[in-house]
Amino acid sequence: MKCWKRVLAAMLSLCLPVTCASCGEDTAIAMTIDGVDVRAGIYLYYVVNAYGDAIQILQEGGETFTDCETTKDVKKIMKNANIDNIPAEEWIQNKAEEYCLTYVAIEKEFDRLELTLSGEDLAGVESNLASTYTYFGDFFNDNGIGEESVEDILISSVKQNAIWEAYYGEDGSEGVQDSELYDYFVDNHLRIKYIEMPLKDGEGNLLKADGKEEIEDMANDFLDRLEKKSDTEAEMLEEFDYLIEENANYVTSLSNAAVTTTDENGSTVTTATTAKVTTDEDGNSNATTGADETTETTTTATETTTTTTETTTTTTVEGETTTTTAETTTTTAATTTTTTTIDVSNEKVLLVSTSTEENADDETEETTTTEPTYTPCEKVYNWAVDPDTPLNEPELIKDDECYYVAVKLDLEKRMTEDDLWNDNNVEAVRKEIYYDTFLDKIDEWAKAYTSERNEKAFKRYKVLDVDVVEYQAAVMSSYYSQMGMSY
Repeated sequence: MKCWKRVLAAMLSLCLPVTCASCGEDTAIAMTIDGVDVRAGIYLYYVVNAYGDAIQILQEGGETFTDCETTKDVKKIMKNANIDNIPAEEWIQNKAEEYCLTYVAIEKEFDRLELTLSGEDLAGVESNLASTYTYFGDFFNDNGIGEESVEDILISSVKQNAIWEAYYGEDGSEGVQDSELYDYFVDNHLRIKYIEMPLKDGEGNLLKADGKEEIEDMANDFLDRLEKKSDTEAEMLEEFDYLIEENANYVTSLSNAAVTTTDENGSTVTTATTAKVTTDEDGNSNATTGADETTETTTTATETTTTTTETTTTTTVEGETTTTTAETTTTTAATTTTTTTIDVSNEKVLLVSTSTEENADDETEETTTTEPTYTPCEKVYNWAVDPDTPLNEPELIKDDECYYVAVKLDLEKRMTEDDLWNDNNVEAVRKEIYYDTFLDKIDEWAKAYTSERNEKAFKRYKVLDVDVVEYQAAVMSSYYSQMGMSY
């Protein structure tokens, strides 16, 4: 396999010799867009992206590429394929041209806004370029993509981010308000805590009626113990952690100490030894929580201290001395800080499913839906998203194979800069709301420009000769390296 890859790469280096002396200047520029020349290397870079798009579309249409071991095998399929009733080769050319239009649109908008890149930005590009060439350098060289073209494309990405910030970032021209981002996050997330109580024995078999009844009794006991700690949220959540640990010990004991016997009918009966977890007179478990992630809330109490100071003043007027004594009272306020630690290690923050509808110009209706992640199960999720579910009131939720003692909590108590509302989450919400709109803006700019192809370049650079197998090998090598593994 490695041998044919090297041979094919050598052949392709002859097919796409962008940097060789015989190329001439007549194919160095692939197209001109609104007066901007686009080098062949940039065009070929986007050809690789367009080729990948084409393969994905064909796969979605049922093409498996199962028997493709070489780029030649892939090329056979692509030569006979059509996408949107256009030959795949032509479709890839058109798609690459669209990418080039976007590239120029970003360049022009960056200049129009009079933006600049910092030294840090450019240093980041250089670092990224070196890293990229570590894995893709051979592929770029074999397929006629020069280093200058790769660098320009990396710079374009940084420029796009700068334009994004100019429009939608903090103090951007679109006027995105922090309160809007905050409300969006709160409206689309939930905070819960739960105890998962499987309805299975130590061997993974579903429990019979009496076994389920035992688990239900345990769950109700948990609810009673949580009720005793319901005076404050902190105490209730601390007890939750004790119970989570107690339940975990119990579940572990089932798998570690299951005893298998046979009843009078020859059926297998599994009896589990339960974990011995004791409680004190107040119902507190002796288990430890093992929590390792916390946020802190701070309350302050002010103590006032009053100090009286006696001051004596002596004055002499025309030889006569007068002494005056005055009392000065000073009040000092001393602040005592009490820190309450909230354990969040056993909590879950759930993304709420959303559905939006847009009316297009042709009056058709487009629906966008975010599918929910049912954590820990659909019943618990539906219970949590129900607006009538009260906060801080644990409930027993029964699923087919598991019972859950769950509580819905106030998400906003964790909306701090050190916790859920950190810079990364703020930026993630900003992009979730506005990035598609931003990309639509770029598309509008790009569509406003016209391109003039250099037909000699388009004829010369055969897009189906791109070594997609070598590219895939470089992608995998990069991925495994980042994961700390060899490929």
